[in-house]
Amino acid sequence: MSGSIPKIILGSITFFLVAIGLFLLFAITMEVLETSRVLCVILGIFVVYSACILPAIDRRVERSKSGDEDTGNRRYRVKKENGLKIQKRRRYWDLISYLALLTGTFVVVYLVVLLMHELSHSLLAVLLGAKQDPLDIVYGSWIGSHWDENVDYTSLFATGKGTLAATIACAGPFSNILLFIITAWILSIKAMKNHPRIFHCIFWTCIVTFSMVFEYVYTRSFQAHDDFGNITHGLGISPWWIFITGTILGIIALYYIITQLLPTYLAIVIPNNRLLQYTAVSFFSFIIFLFYIGLRITNYPDVPEWWCGVSGIAALFIVPFLASPARGWVKRRMKADFWERNL
Repeated sequence: MSGSIPKIILGSITFFLVAIGLFLLFAITMEVLETSRVLCVILGIFVVYSACILPAIDRRVERSKSGDEDTGNRRYRVKKENGLKIQKRRRYWDLISYLALLTGTFVVVYLVVLLMHELSHSLLAVLLGAKQDPLDIVYGSWIGSHWDENVDYTSLFATGKGTLAATIACAGPFSNILLFIITAWILSIKAMKNHPRIFHCIFWTCIVTFSMVFEYVYTRSFQAHDDFGNITHGLGISPWWIFITGTILGIIALYYIITQLLPTYLAIVIPNNRLLQYTAVSFFSFIIFLFYIGLRITNYPDVPEWWCGVSGIAALFIVPFLASPARGWVKRRMKADFWERNL
């Protein structure tokens, strides 16, 4: 009886954390609905696409290629106890738990990275004498709206301190870029593959900080305000320099994430579970291409930002198809990471 008490406590804690994660997922969905009903419909279509259409396409393709699996692939398949399939109830619980984990991880990491971004602005402003208190920032909602570094850029421009204003405006994006480089490097360390929980947290930190700065470059380079608006105004340069250079570098980084980090994450954190792997790839696509880029259609309806948002929605559906765990190149990459970890 005493041995069952810890299990009951652990089960209760797990259930509580799952409930919190699902609540956060519901809140994010409601935020999308309040922002735009069209985007909410797109989100609904994407869920159906990720849960039903894409797996069905992959199953049909895999059946058409029957007989191409070698012994190594068979050893990498899902291990079934006593030859029995995992019960559907267990699969659904795993899915719900993992969705809750993803949502909770995202919200926490998102707020931490956002706080780091704003404090970077504020701290540099204090060091350069533009404000007094580095903690004096505008703390917005938990979903990330209405946050601000609370730096009076208007006064800086009015007093001829445009270069100073641009320097302060650079601090936030620079902190995101630096964090992305550090987290991507940590994820490439071989020893990190033996710690799936840590790998999970660092991976999503990498994704969030990348998404934040890439969205800034891709959808806000031409804004009169925000970070890059203050940078271009203060330095007197064309926003096209930031847009073109930043977009090219961002696409290169995105390619690295999709082809290297994402398959490694699938192999290390959720190996041998195709359902959760589909979920991770879909959540990854949702974060970058809808939550960050796609939502800018309603926030910034001007061209070219509007078209950038449309391209993000297109990528929302294309990337999960190209990076599906059923793709041959993804399976080869996952298998390599799987064996490397278990050597």
